[in-house]
Amino acid sequence: MTNPIFFDPTGRRGAWARRAVAVLILAVVVAAIAFATTLVAVPRSGLLPLPFARRQAMTLEPTAQLKGRRGDWLPRKAAAPAHTPLTVAFYQPGDEAGLGSLHAHMGQIDWLVPALMNVTGPKADLQVSNDPKLASLLAGAAKPPRLLPMVQNLATDHWDGATIARIIASPAASERLATQLGQSVTANRQSGLVIDFENLPASAMAGYPRLLQRIKAHLPKGAVLAVTVPADDESWQLDRLAKVVDRVMLMAYDEHWETGPAGPIASQPWFLHAVEDAIRRVGRDRLIVALGSYAYDWHGQGADALSIEEAWLIAHDSQAKISFDQASGNAGFAYDEDGEHHAVWMLDAATSWNQLQALKHLGIDDVAFWRLGTEDPGLWNDFAAFHSMARGVIPRLNTIAQPLNVDVEGTGEILRITAQPTDGRRALQYDKDAIIRNEVYEAYPTPYVVQRAGAVPKTLALTFDDGPDPVWTPKILDVLEREHVPATFFVIGENALEHPQLLRRIVADGSELGNHSYTHPNLATTGERTTKLELNATQRLIQAYTGRSTTLFRAPYFGDAEPTTADEIGPALLAQNLGYTVVGLHVDPNDWQRPGTDEIVQQVIDQVHGATSENSANVILLHDGGGDRQQTVDALPRIIQTLRAEGYRFVPSSQLVGISRDQAMPRVEGRDLLAVRTDVAIFVILAFLSKTLAWIFYLAIALGIARAVVMAGLAWFQSRRSKPVPPEYTPSVSVIIPAFNEERVIAQSVSRVLASDYPGLQVIVVDDGSKDATSTVVRETFAGEDRVRLLTLPNGGKAAALNRALREATGEVVIALDADTQFEPETIAKLARWFADPKLGAVAGDARVGNRVNLVTRWQAVEYITAQNLERRALAGFDAMTVVPGAVGAWRRAALDAVGGYPEDTLAEDQDLTIAIQRAGWRVTYDPRAVAWTEAPESFKALAKQRYRWAFGTLQCLWKHRRVLRTGKPAGLARIGLPQAWLFQILFAAISPLIDLSLILSIIGTAVRVGQHGWAQTSTDVWQMAAYWLIFTSVDILCGWLAYRLDGNRARYPAHLLVAQRLVYRQIMYWVVIRAIASAIGGWIVGWGKLERTGNVAA
Repeated sequence: MTNPIFFDPTGRRGAWARRAVAVLILAVVVAAIAFATTLVAVPRSGLLPLPFARRQAMTLEPTAQLKGRRGDWLPRKAAAPAHTPLTVAFYQPGDEAGLGSLHAHMGQIDWLVPALMNVTGPKADLQVSNDPKLASLLAGAAKPPRLLPMVQNLATDHWDGATIARIIASPAASERLATQLGQSVTANRQSGLVIDFENLPASAMAGYPRLLQRIKAHLPKGAVLAVTVPADDESWQLDRLAKVVDRVMLMAYDEHWETGPAGPIASQPWFLHAVEDAIRRVGRDRLIVALGSYAYDWHGQGADALSIEEAWLIAHDSQAKISFDQASGNAGFAYDEDGEHHAVWMLDAATSWNQLQALKHLGIDDVAFWRLGTEDPGLWNDFAAFHSMARGVIPRLNTIAQPLNVDVEGTGEILRITAQPTDGRRALQYDKDAIIRNEVYEAYPTPYVVQRAGAVPKTLALTFDDGPDPVWTPKILDVLEREHVPATFFVIGENALEHPQLLRRIVADGSELGNHSYTHPNLATTGERTTKLELNATQRLIQAYTGRSTTLFRAPYFGDAEPTTADEIGPALLAQNLGYTVVGLHVDPNDWQRPGTDEIVQQVIDQVHGATSENSANVILLHDGGGDRQQTVDALPRIIQTLRAEGYRFVPSSQLVGISRDQAMPRVEGRDLLAVRTDVAIFVILAFLSKTLAWIFYLAIALGIARAVVMAGLAWFQSRRSKPVPPEYTPSVSVIIPAFNEERVIAQSVSRVLASDYPGLQVIVVDDGSKDATSTVVRETFAGEDRVRLLTLPNGGKAAALNRALREATGEVVIALDADTQFEPETIAKLARWFADPKLGAVAGDARVGNRVNLVTRWQAVEYITAQNLERRALAGFDAMTVVPGAVGAWRRAALDAVGGYPEDTLAEDQDLTIAIQRAGWRVTYDPRAVAWTEAPESFKALAKQRYRWAFGTLQCLWKHRRVLRTGKPAGLARIGLPQAWLFQILFAAISPLIDLSLILSIIGTAVRVGQHGWAQTSTDVWQMAAYWLIFTSVDILCGWLAYRLDGNRARYPAHLLVAQRLVYRQIMYWVVIRAIASAIGGWIVGWGKLERTGNVAA
């Protein structure tokens, strides 16, 4: 007996195979560790020097000119409060800091006064603003404060007193305004109004109370009308105003204001005098005293209004010392910026507490403050202590919580985070009256601080995100080269992996590379480790392909130049800590939405022209990847030419801050060169694998579709051909049934053969060493049947059993079938008739699954019809059949003798024999009407076991008969049969896991891109993937339908089972082929195995 094909009795080949696999795994592990090490250990370069404005501490000028004495800080006589205290807060619409403060302290606010209404202009129209965020916040509050909108006369750059004077002078205009205000309050169910008309001419003062009285008359019942009045201004007739309104709000601040000289904003003596005067003129019951909680920064000819936190931040940056002025009770400091002197005065929580103490002594409990968002956070502790019923309570002001906002300073779109949130500390000194007499800031509270640079007049930087793309990036580079313009390309690592030549060209053309992450995730949600890996992987990729590093970074989804939330700050800060400089942008035409070439051009030009001193427009964002970028390519030369004609010049991003390209993209040197050289090889391998995987995927899809279409077409063509009907021919037939432990099914199988409509059958049952009662069942069941002969042999394998039976066979035609197979009555006759052709060596019948009892067997039933039988139909017409199935096939005895009987060196003896007799000059055909029912495995485990044997046997046969491919004979097998078997049964199956992996990665990648980029940018990818799947599945379904129709199967076509096969069933087929290849390489012995019969076949 010859050794089986591939078997290595010495075991050396298997040992070497194991060693080779171990070495390969070790190499992959070592390479992976080395690669991971280089990704983790990326040297950090120093931060680029950016030209930020520098502040220097100065000494604040003393306030000795104030005449107040220490005793003037409190009234000489105390008075008791008249009613329940009231707290009023002013709010400026659209102020995020104000919203945050309102959300945090809503429970401490009784009235909310938002500046929602304005009266100005020639027509004196009432303008009402909407603040959706405020409305949403109030709607969601369990107990919102009463809402009293403020009505102002604020024009673009001044208070429009003239318009209010005209309204006062006109009864019709006054009535019209009063009616509009009343209707607005009623319609919006508001609690009243606060009238804040400023800069009124003296001529209007006498008529102002009449206007207020008219407005009051139009308000709904119960609504409150309040009016704001300045402090220490004799021209305001407070007594008359108090008679026509419900409440008078004294704005007890702006002792020194924006357009005047620097000084305390509300010194304690001045404040006390103003409130005492208001009490005399208005009375305690109607008076609400408004405190200020903000700062002024005087420089040049005026002052800038600041929040308290902004003032603290300036003191921190300039290292100035905030001093508490003993004469005024206000705090302040001074600094120098670019040679200009600045004086800052503020109303912090220490000043506010002293003012509240004065109010308590004056019997005033109703207070307001200007305004939410600019206040010292300690003000809320002031209010809590002020309204406390306990005596001697003082506020907790020592610790200042870190600000929650992001402070953005400077101009430009190149960013540096210069401070992170920290708590502040201050020490306070109280006297016996609980008045703060001294305040020392020990540490300033700081928020995130973002410094901006790069605002250079008439200078622009073109930047491109999301590339490189093999189609669009070269076209953009062509335009830039033609226009002699450099740019900065913020590349995505996974896009750059397969395109090293594009990175090299970008650098060679004089442009810069920036880091835009590796997979374009939302870095706000990825976590610190993942973000570092994203940046390091892209950095290493750039280094490997160009020999340079990049120090420029832009986070995905970074919409502008000012990160204003922790989500935006986090990735930028992490990148900065890794040595990157963040490049923002202010010019964004949203070209990724493909709005049209003209729109992209116009948007860029308009936004560049819209630059201001506070909002520069030097960095232009466009995209060279992520979709169809033809509009961007078409717009680019027009953008460049138009702006260049206007005197603008284009530079790389780094030049906006005076940095050379070698500083922005330093060469890789020193010890890091070894890591980069390691990465080069790995990135090249990864790029090759990525491309190969993609090509395999598309090639497999194309070949799969082509094979399905060709096989279905050939099968249909063969069915339409008019074949000569075989003559009535009844040669002698011997039926051989090899059996191994088949006691459950052998009797039924033999009985079905004996019931055939065919005369003179010889039936030989070969018991191949069964350990069960197979022989006993045959002997007892067919004891009186002369046509049945039983051979009992020691176990030697199926092929050996068949060859032993051949010696006893007397028929001209030999039919061998498995013991689980059941013939139809006419099957043998239909097979035998074909042997009237003296050149015919074998004929295959139509094997069908007879035990369709569960999903596994139903899947096999579909496969038998749509794959195996369809393939035989197609190949039979070209003399290219590779297998006559053991379940139903007939052989000419002379052909069997010519090739030495059944081969014993392969597990697929039926396939081996089919090829062998064709090589010996015999023909093979197929009769789909010769039907046999066979038992299929009923579990995935049994199926895998059977198909592993089939796959290994097929591989043995293809290898054994490989000479057919070299000699080209027989032609059908050489040109069609064996090549398609090698390609689709072995190679295609072996690489199918890679195809599935590619598909899974593609689905995951597409889903991630949809989540990250939105539908608009990724719909093309989704539709493309869906189109591939639909085409492939549709072809599969159509070919399956044709197979069922040709098969004459009356059952309903189960298209859903065919589609579902791709999810589980076919993966088992792939696995067994890979296992068979591994066994062949290793030279390991593969046994026949035994399928446990259930006897569930129903013919």
